[in-house]
This record gives sequence, structure tokens and C-alpha cells, in this order.
Amino acid sequence: MEDLSNRSCQPVLLALALGSFVLSTQAQLLTTSAVDITMTTGTVVTVEGSVLLGTSTSVTNHGDLRIAGNWTNNSGSTVFSAGSTGAVELYSATTQSILGSSITDFRNLRLLNGVKQLQRNAVVGTPATPDGTLELGVGAVLLLENQTFSVFNPASTAVIDNGGWIASESLPSRFQWALGADVSAHRIPFGTPAGPSFPFAYTPTAPVPDGTLLSVATYRSAPSNLPYPSTAFQTVTHMAGTTAADNSDNTADRFWLVDLPNGTFTGTLLLSFTADEDPLAGPGNCRAQRWLESPGTWEFPPPPGQSNPAVREVLVPNVLFSETVARQNEHIWALSYDNAPLPIELLRFTATPTMEGEVRCDWTTITERDNAYFTVERSADAELFRPLGQVDGAGTSLVPLDYSFVDRGPLPGWSYYRLRQTDVDGTSTLSDVVPVHIAGIGTTVLVYPNPNNGIFTLHRDATGKSLPMELVDGSGRVVQQWTLPLGAEREQITVNGANGLYTVRWAGGQVRVNVMR
Repeated sequence: MEDLSNRSCQPVLLALALGSFVLSTQAQLLTTSAVDITMTTGTVVTVEGSVLLGTSTSVTNHGDLRIAGNWTNNSGSTVFSAGSTGAVELYSATTQSILGSSITDFRNLRLLNGVKQLQRNAVVGTPATPDGTLELGVGAVLLLENQTFSVFNPASTAVIDNGGWIASESLPSRFQWALGADVSAHRIPFGTPAGPSFPFAYTPTAPVPDGTLLSVATYRSAPSNLPYPSTAFQTVTHMAGTTAADNSDNTADRFWLVDLPNGTFTGTLLLSFTADEDPLAGPGNCRAQRWLESPGTWEFPPPPGQSNPAVREVLVPNVLFSETVARQNEHIWALSYDNAPLPIELLRFTATPTMEGEVRCDWTTITERDNAYFTVERSADAELFRPLGQVDGAGTSLVPLDYSFVDRGPLPGWSYYRLRQTDVDGTSTLSDVVPVHIAGIGTTVLVYPNPNNGIFTLHRDATGKSLPMELVDGSGRVVQQWTLPLGAEREQITVNGANGLYTVRWAGGQVRVNVMR
């Protein structure tokens, strides 16, 4: 065994092969093969170049190993002994890389100054020896480069933020942290490759089994939020919201992936983004929402109790991590304005005539939160709606649910259905209106809405021929004429005249129209 405790006074080249020891101050390279190295407490070894560890090299480090070049581990092992208490320091302002055929357990890794490229997975600590630290000094940037860096020390102090940050910028670029009994905030200083940094944190609600791996990735998107996130288990396909089919203008240009794979847990998330990633309208109060692979939309409403500790930061309490929410627990998050959330809760609402002369109403919810009940409402003119019946809601649900209601006494001709959803606090929301026609009876043409603002829609029940029509004002004067063509079921009409009562006439019938602007 070679003892380096007395070789700390100046930069060195150490070439160790099969037990031989050569010292030089010129070549600035450390190369080993089949050698056991020990650095005792207080030892400082500086390598003003790269380190290349060959087959069967092992190191027991109780000092500081400072490296200005690349780190390459081809030893076939994690190199450092489990009892090592010292640190490896990558200190150069020029770009340094972590490479090799083997994963390195650095035990304690200190990054200073410039960019550090992770081109091979690396760890501090192991599941068997869960200790070690990662320290990010001023100006240091750890580029994950589609690799995974893991911290197996469950203490919230295991990642030391002294002014550096971690750049993910792709979903395969993962930072993992093994959790345990420590329920303090586990804070990871993410940032863009060129800066600035922006915070992420996870705070467990309660202790979790030792070794539970928190896995996090993030990347910036274009203003259109493209490219959408995609993994082996989750693929985002749209940014549809409650206010727009494409809600990217109201969504920050950054996605997050947060994974807790070993069970069902709750905790608090802190997600954030940079000023360059603001939604189109600028900074504002955002809310976090996650993608639900089945049925393929965003969770709505957003998880409750969210707040904004600072501009461009979102705190999400009591987040449930479970495979019942997301496949393989890969939770993809987006941040959207709280007045323009991403998904709609109601996936569909339909009203369909049956062979028995009834109308069957069906609807599906994506998620529910504090949902007391649904009310099916019907109207003869699409203006005045009356309740038909009530169906209990599920309260709170994170999975799609199907409902149905049958109107056994529908109106003849045209009628209109909608769904009212009521929360436990009494607030309610309405679905779109769905027209239904019961053929063979009733009026030929129906007008809605009525009264209206001068714009209304005509529905007719027989489309087998063209139908000339005219609009007559209160004095009996024909003011407009048109023809519903063969096959046309509906047409929108705009009244050019003044407010008042009008009559729509056709061969065999008429209907009154009240224009109130």
C-alpha cells in the first residue's frame, strides 16, 4: 500500500503501476493500475492535469485530492473505499469531465469554478454506505449530459449550495437523492447551463423508507412549450386549457419531472423557472399541474393550497406520489397562470336519442376535487334551462370516471341539454350546451337563443329539401330572405334591423324571435 501523506507540498505527477512509484512535478498527470492508494488525514494532493484510473485501482481517502483536469475511472469498481472521509475537488475554471467505464463513488465531491460535464453516471455514497456530500461552489455548473448523478446520503444537508448549480435540460438527465428519516426540505440548486440558478425542493410529509430515491429532471422549452416532454411511460401531447385549445401563452417555458418510485408518498414541492421562461404575458401567479397519461390530459383542478413564495416560484403542498396517479410514478409538471389553468376537468358530455325515444346523457371526468354532485339540465330554447335530475359526484378522484343519466320524457323536436357540476362549497360550473332532436314530431324549425342579441341559430328536423325562409319585422315587412339548402340542419342568422319582435316564416310554419341588444 502506498501512503501519500507526505506528498502534499507541491503539484505532482503520480504514475503507479504494479506497485512502482514515480514522482514528477512536470507532466501533471496521475495514472494508476492495480494499485491501492491511501491518503491520510490532512493530506492535500494536487494534480494539475487529469486522473486516469486503470484496472483494479482502489483509493482510501482521508485527505483532499484536487484535480485540474478530467476524471476517468476504468478501474472496474467505484474506486473509493466505503470508509473514506476525504474529498475530491474539481477546481479548474476550464471545463472538466467525469468519464470512464465505471461509476465513481466520490464519497465527498467538491466542484469549484467552471463547467463540470457528467459523461458517466456518478454517485456520492451508496445504498450500503449512505453518506457523503456534494458541494457546489461559486460559479460551478454540473452538466448532467443525459447521465444520472445520485446522492445516497438522506440528510437534507448532503447537497451543499455555495453558489453553484446543476443543469439538467433533458428528461434523461436525472439528479437522484435517496431519502429517509429526514423530513426537512431537500433542496437541489438547478439552473440553466449558463445560469441563472432556480430552486427545486422536496419536503417529505413524513419519514420514508431508507433509500427511497427522489429523481428529478427539468428542461426549458420554446415559447410554444415545444418539444413536449416524453419518456418511456409518459408522453405529453397538448397544452389545451380551460381558456384556449393551446394554452402555451399562459404557461412557463419549462417542464419538470419528479419521480418517487418506491411506493405511495406525500410531500411538498417547490418548482420554479427563470425570467427568460416567463409566459407570454410576463410573470404572474402560476399553479403547478401534472400530466395524466390516462386519459391524456392535465390534472384539473390544480392541486389545492398552492402559493407563490417568490416571483416565478410555486409551492405545492401535500402532493401524492403513486402509480395510481402516473405510470411508474413519473410525474411531469407544467406551471400555468392560476386564472388560465391547463386542462379541463370534464373530458366529454354527450346527449343522444335512443331507439326507445329517450335521451341518454353520458359524461366523463378526468379528475374531481370536492365534487358534490352533477345536475342534468334541459331547455326548449337553449335559453331557459330546468333541472331534470341529479347524480352524486365522487368527491375527490385522480382517475377518470364515467357517469350517465336518462331523460325518459324528452321534448318533441329540438331541445338542449347541459351539465351543471356543484362543489361541496356550493360553487358550480357548466358544460357546453348539446342540442338533441327527436325526429318525426313537433315543430319543424327551432330558434335559439331566444331572446338574443340579433344573432341566433335555426335548427330544422327535416333536411331532405331546400327550405326558403324570411324574416318579418313587427310591422309585417319582410326585412330578410334566405334559403336553407338541401341537407343543411342548421344556420346562423344575423338580424340587421332594430331591436324588437320578429317572425321567421317558412312554408307551413313560423316562429317568433325577440331581438334585445
